[in-house]
This record gives sequence, structure tokens and C-alpha cells, in this order.
Amino acid sequence: MTTMYTLARSLFVLGSLGLALGACSSHAGGDDQAGVEGPPGPEGPRGPQGPAGPQGPPGEVTVLDGGTIQGPPGPQGPAGPQGADGAQGPQGIPGTAGSIGPTGMTGPMGMTGSTGPAGPGGPQGVAGAMGPGGMVTGEAAAQFAGFTSTAITGDGGGREAMHARCAAAFAGAHLCHVSEYILANSATVPPAGGVWIDSSAGIEASASSSALINGTGHVRLGRYSGASQVNCAGWNAGAGTLGYILTIAGESQVQCSSSHTLACCTTPYAEGFRGFTTATVTGARPGGRAEMHQLCGAQFPGSHLCHFAEYQRATPTTTPPAAGVWIDSSAYLRTQGDAFPENNAATGEMGRYAGGSQLNCSAWTQSASLGYSLTGSGMAQGQCSVAHALACCE
Repeated sequence: MTTMYTLARSLFVLGSLGLALGACSSHAGGDDQAGVEGPPGPEGPRGPQGPAGPQGPPGEVTVLDGGTIQGPPGPQGPAGPQGADGAQGPQGIPGTAGSIGPTGMTGPMGMTGSTGPAGPGGPQGVAGAMGPGGMVTGEAAAQFAGFTSTAITGDGGGREAMHARCAAAFAGAHLCHVSEYILANSATVPPAGGVWIDSSAGIEASASSSALINGTGHVRLGRYSGASQVNCAGWNAGAGTLGYILTIAGESQVQCSSSHTLACCTTPYAEGFRGFTTATVTGARPGGRAEMHQLCGAQFPGSHLCHFAEYQRATPTTTPPAAGVWIDSSAYLRTQGDAFPENNAATGEMGRYAGGSQLNCSAWTQSASLGYSLTGSGMAQGQCSVAHALACCE
């Protein structure tokens, strides 16, 4: 290829020289017609080089073997559009593992999983120590609180007012009765002048009455709650009545016009007093005793109509209204095997008298019968056609 190119180039040069010689010969012949040409003069000085002409397009040289000689490259054309991505090559060799980065933040706690099956039971442990006994109430749990500092006469406004004075001096306290005080085993010496105290009573099971019993501490004895000359007629009378006081020598009776402080106890009782209803009704109810209980429960949820011994054991501190409140009679069992109404003793053996006699308005159904109402002076019977509020206990 190189040899052919060189030969072509030589022929091109020789041809160019021949054309130049021919031109010179034609010019000389003209001069011969004018005269004989003289010898050439000396060569003149070289003139300054002219400016370069524009570059022509690359020529194409034909060589003997029919090939072409590629001229110099032209200017670069604009970039074509990007072609589609080729197929992914094979994965290279994995590089070495980098160093472990810092621990990231703890993510949120996931949802609690379902409870797994219970495991097998372990061996039985050693038995613990025996716990304390249950709550003991009543005279078996007798507790003494103290003596009040203010002396009053026996006309103290009723037993409820006497309880209220003890409660004001000692939280939760009430006026002691003799047997309760003895059972409490108090180590506090009574004042020299003596202190007011309720008398105690017990039930004579073979008789039809209660018995006033002082000087003995026994769980079968309770408060004597009758409104007789004993206990200053229910702590609501002065001159001409007698009441019991407690001294270092025991209990003795004195005139209720004398002044003494009070012996106060905090014995817990199972019975509780809730209050007196604001509604008043006659003693004859379409629903009988059940309706009376309903009336208490409507104002004091969980309460019922009190019976008298229950009311006294609850040691209420609220004086009944002057008009009186309805209350059931109490009773005890005699050795003859029957129940007998009794409202002068408040022992733990007393219960509600629910007989259908003239007592309690014939079970709270008859307006023409008699029923018990309670005032600050104690219990009294009255006509069942009269309207009263109700004493409610729990």
C-alpha cells in the first residue's frame, strides 16, 4: 500500500513539471519574434510571506489497488442520544468487610405476645403463721375510753344526748353501762365525786320480765334501757328521780339533781344506727313490716326498721324528734319455748318481736291497733293511725 502511494505521488510531480516547461516554451517563442533573449538577471530579494489561505477539504488520493487514503478527521459532530443500558455484568469478587459501625437507637417495643401455657406447679411452701382472729363485738370486747371533764345533772336530755357527750370527749365513745365497764378492766381511778353510768340488766328466762343486775361483769348482761326511776328515767329527769354513779367502791344510787362527769366506753357493737326518716307514715302499711324496711332502705341504703334492743346497742347520738318515731318491739325466748316482748334490756340475746298481736300495729298492718314510738324519754305505745318517722338501723 505504501509503495503504490509513493509511485502515484511521483507521477503527479512529473506531470506538474511538464506543464510548467510547456508554458515556458510558449513564452520564449514569442520573445524570439521580438529579439534574442538575454541572459537571466540575478535573483531578487524574497518578498514577505503572504497570509495563509483557507484550508481546503481533504483530498482523496486514488491508489493503484483501488483503495482510498483517509484524509484528516473533520470537526467532531454533536453527541448522539444515550444508548440503552447494557446487560448487567457478572458480580465481582466481594471486597473485604468494613469495620462495625456504632449501635443504632433502640426500636419501639413490640406487641406483647400471647400468654404461654402454665408451667408445672412447684412444691408446696411452708405454712405461714396463723392470722389474727375475727372481729369481736359486744360485751365480750368491752373497752373503756375515759371520764369526761364536764359535770352535768342527771337531766341530761336523754340517753342519746349522754352518748353524744361521751363521743365529743372521746371519738366513737358512748355512756358505759355497769357490766360493760367491769368487763373492760379499766385501770383509771374514778373521780372522788363519782361519775354517771347506766345500769345493767339481764333476762330471766323463766319469768316475764328483765332483771336489773349491777355489780357483775358478764357477757350475757346488757344495758338497762327502761325509762323507770332507775337511770334518771332515761336521763331525762332531774329532781325526785334516782340514777347510778360509779365510785372507787362500785356503783350506787344518788339524786339525779346532783352533778357528775360521765364514764365513757368505746366497746364495738355489731349493731349500727343510721338515722330517722324524713318521711312520716301511719303504722298501717299495705306492705306491712316489709314496707317499713323499704322506707328505711330508700333513705339509708342497706338499713331497716330498728327494734328497741338493737337501737340501744347501737348507742345512737341523735335525739329522736319530739313527735316520736316508729320502732319495733324486742323480745327474748323463755324456757317455756315461746317469745316474750321485752323492752327494758338490751342484751345480745334480744331479738325482734314479730308477733301479730296489738303490739307493733299488728305487724304494721292495722290502724286500729297500738304500736311503739320512741322519743327522748324512751318508748311509749300510741295509736297506729298517727303518722311518725321511722328509726333505721343496719
